[in-house]
Amino acid sequence: MAFKTAALLLLAFSAAASAGEKVLTHPFWGLAPSTETVTSRLPGLVKGETLEYDIYWGVVLVGHSFISVPDAVLIDSRPAWHIVSEAHSGSFINNFYRVDDRNEAWMDAADLYSYGYYKRVSEGKFFTNEWAVFDWAAKRYYGEKMNRKRQVSAFEGPLEKPVNDIFSAVYRLRAMTVAPGSKVEMDVNSRKNWRLAIKAGKREKIKTGYGKKQCILLEPMAGEEGLFVAKAGRRMLVWITDDELKLPMMLRAEIFIGSVTAKLVRRTIKQ
Repeated sequence: MAFKTAALLLLAFSAAASAGEKVLTHPFWGLAPSTETVTSRLPGLVKGETLEYDIYWGVVLVGHSFISVPDAVLIDSRPAWHIVSEAHSGSFINNFYRVDDRNEAWMDAADLYSYGYYKRVSEGKFFTNEWAVFDWAAKRYYGEKMNRKRQVSAFEGPLEKPVNDIFSAVYRLRAMTVAPGSKVEMDVNSRKNWRLAIKAGKREKIKTGYGKKQCILLEPMAGEEGLFVAKAGRRMLVWITDDELKLPMMLRAEIFIGSVTAKLVRRTIKQ
């Protein structure tokens, strides 16, 4: 594919990574932002959207995170949203459970499927770092994974149909109409192909620093390493606003020390 050439133009380092830390790099980091105007199927999503969250452990504010769409890039002559998420613990919790996570995804602006992802999860003593590219022309995916000992291994496999990664799947949910009590499924890939089921719960009024909104509770039944959940078997709940924007208003994830809750405090659009 055309974007393979970008692998030779990797950026030297991700600014979000800790100084001196050995991490993997993604081939798409060499892609220049698209100069074209991109029309999105996602409600309210535009280039420059940033969602800012406060992270709580119980009632204690322990960190901050954001999800943003800094730009769109061209992949095989098609515009794709570049989506970025970061989560960082504050000084209080750093003493016993430091969190420093970064997720990236490249999602086709028209079809909402993924071209690849990047994940660096550092939570307490847990660490994993990986990237993948979904090569539709060759009908295969490939990537690398780094473990806690900073040992790198390659992976690859067949790709018979379009998929989402875990991160872009959250954004794709914003384009779906999910009624309370229903369930939707989508094809995803996280080093292997599998089906992600999302159960919809009841409507609830959720209050955060962003305001008070009617939301629908969604529970991705991952059964895998998730976006904000380091290990399998731990739950993640997402409350999405029941309006045209369908914003992730609140996210709750189980971790080693209990559960953490991310609450939306601000939505900005940077032109």
